[in-house]
Amino acid sequence: MNFLSLLQQQRHPTHDSVISEDAEARALGVASIAIGLSELAAPKQVQSLLGIEDRASHRGILRVLGVREIMHGINLLAEEKPSKSMAVGVWSRVAGDVLDTALLAVAATKTKKPAKFAAVAAAVLGIGVWDTVAAKRLSEDYLS
Repeated sequence: MNFLSLLQQQRHPTHDSVISEDAEARALGVASIAIGLSELAAPKQVQSLLGIEDRASHRGILRVLGVREIMHGINLLAEEKPSKSMAVGVWSRVAGDVLDTALLAVAATKTKKPAKFAAVAAAVLGIGVWDTVAAKRLSEDYLS
């Protein structure tokens, strides 16, 4: 089954959205792995994009965040279908988003590229909203 057909599947009957809970969680899983690989493999480039000083401690933090993101992705992609475990996995992404937002707040005071930083921060916040909406949807069906 390809990605497009996953997006075209109908959601659980209690929801009006076109994207299925399964496809949504899997898309979040793929996004997690992509973000994590970027942070793990290219921390200097991520620092540059954020406009923060190139320091070993910053690279270390980015690598740890990258490992966390990859683990989130693996967790979501390992689930065969929407479940309680998948809902908990997406909520764990939301918890990670809170941590990312706190770290971005600190980095915002140190950036030398405010426009690029703002674009990255907006993307991170957008993903956080997506995570929260997905977690809420899965919770309605599997955690209530």
